Amino acid sequence: MTQGAQSMAFLMFMSTVPIIGVAAYAVRTLEKPGARGLLFCLLGMVGWSFALIIVTWPTRVFPVHVTLTGRFLSQILVAFGWPLFAWEYLRRERVSIRPAVLVVFSVIPVVTLVLSITNPLHHLVVLPETPTNPTGISELVLGPWYLVHICFAIAFAMLPVGLLLSDFWGAHGTHRRQLLLMFAGWIVGFPGALQTHLFRNIEAIPLYVDLTPVTFLITALLWGVALYQYQLFSLVPVSRRTAVETMPDPIVSIDQSGQVVDANAAANRLFGTEETPMGVPFEEFCKDQPEVLSLYESNVERQPELALETDGETHYFVFERRSISPGSSKAGSLLVFRDVTELREREQDLDLLRQVQSRILRHNIRNDLGAVQAYSELLVDEVDGKEKERVEEIRSITDDLVALSNKTRTVETFVKQDQTSGPIDLGEVVHSQCTRYSQQYPDVTVTVDVPEEYWVVTIPAMRAAFENLIENAFVHSDTDDATVEVSLVDGEEYATVVITNNGTEIPAQELAVLEKQEETQLQHGSGIGLWLVNWVIRNSDMRVEFETEAGATSVTVEIPAETDEPT
Repeated sequence: MTQGAQSMAFLMFMSTVPIIGVAAYAVRTLEKPGARGLLFCLLGMVGWSFALIIVTWPTRVFPVHVTLTGRFLSQILVAFGWPLFAWEYLRRERVSIRPAVLVVFSVIPVVTLVLSITNPLHHLVVLPETPTNPTGISELVLGPWYLVHICFAIAFAMLPVGLLLSDFWGAHGTHRRQLLLMFAGWIVGFPGALQTHLFRNIEAIPLYVDLTPVTFLITALLWGVALYQYQLFSLVPVSRRTAVETMPDPIVSIDQSGQVVDANAAANRLFGTEETPMGVPFEEFCKDQPEVLSLYESNVERQPELALETDGETHYFVFERRSISPGSSKAGSLLVFRDVTELREREQDLDLLRQVQSRILRHNIRNDLGAVQAYSELLVDEVDGKEKERVEEIRSITDDLVALSNKTRTVETFVKQDQTSGPIDLGEVVHSQCTRYSQQYPDVTVTVDVPEEYWVVTIPAMRAAFENLIENAFVHSDTDDATVEVSLVDGEEYATVVITNNGTEIPAQELAVLEKQEETQLQHGSGIGLWLVNWVIRNSDMRVEFETEAGATSVTVEIPAETDEPT
């Protein structure tokens, strides 16, 4: 038995070494919330283990009541350290305990230490029948105050469990892994501290066997992983909670029974409550917003626009319902109300601006341009010389402005209409446009290497994009040997259309404007055709690339490959 007891004491000692290492790390992070409580727990585990080593050692080292006092002191450190550890971790701030509260909680621990060190005078902690050199803690004959101390320590060990479970319910990612490791350490260490008293009822287990230090080792290692791997003392819990609390969008959590679990400040304002009424049925929580209750009871997952009255004003929200699933089963629902009131008002203002601009362009500017066109045509036959050249220039500029007006209206039409993809005959579009502009520009040599019928699935505005690209190719082919070439190379996923012309290059500022997606006073495009092309590309499964060299421009467009002809 002596050799077995020595081996057990050596195992206990070896178990304390890693715990001391984790405690050293806690000392270096002592300024962080939670580190004090963790350090108290680890020091208590080490002291507790050394007290057990002294009791287990075959020969007597200290009197029983002295060793017991050291063990009680270590247990008190753990009893106070664990709640402090958990509480500061959850709040992410150092806890200040009022002196009066500290005095109240210290009464039983102080009495325990006094009675323990003076036990030979009254035997309230362990009875006289206790051996002077017990083989292990199991041989202690417990007195009445020993049981009081054990109950006090167990109560303190259980205190944080409810708070941690509550926080675990809504935890995600790193925060959840931190909590799992904290719980795992507690689950191993808490019953491990009690197993000594359980072993005393099993005759097959030698009295000197005590695995409490081993369970403490496992606890320390689990908490060490939380510290090193998952940054236990980082701001994960409080940052996530602060983000939810301060975000302007209302969020409400509801359990499977239909009761409110949590709600942020924005949700309380929306539903007219001063604070979250935990456990209140959701139908009562949103009694002033029956539209929300209807969406919830109908299991609607998303509502693009929801108008709700709050503070005497109408606010618009995008409603989303998400499942809360901590494990494999659904535990509740998360209702998110994304406030789009400002966005909706801005869209209304922009729509009004578009209407005003369209009306001015259509009725005022276009009518005036028509009058200028008519008068310039009359004047051109009545004047000659330089005056005739000037009138011709006026008419040319007017024609360009009318064309620009027509393109603007085309863009407006395409932006407003439904851009759902559908079948379009790309071959017909290319051939018809090349035929049209070859008649207007008879000096341009045209080569078309595109099937007369080639169906693709894309948005309707694709037709306007190719019309503008082909028009630009003809308009800017202003050399003596002007040529326009349009070719198509079929591919498995994409067809490549190349439009090439020799003549005036696309100005660099035009391409720069398209690349930056904006126009400024110093840098702007001369027309709207390329903007239309760019808009179509951005709103469809197409790609475009411009290449300009001296006296030539090439536009490459990739479009989804040929599809079957629609029936």
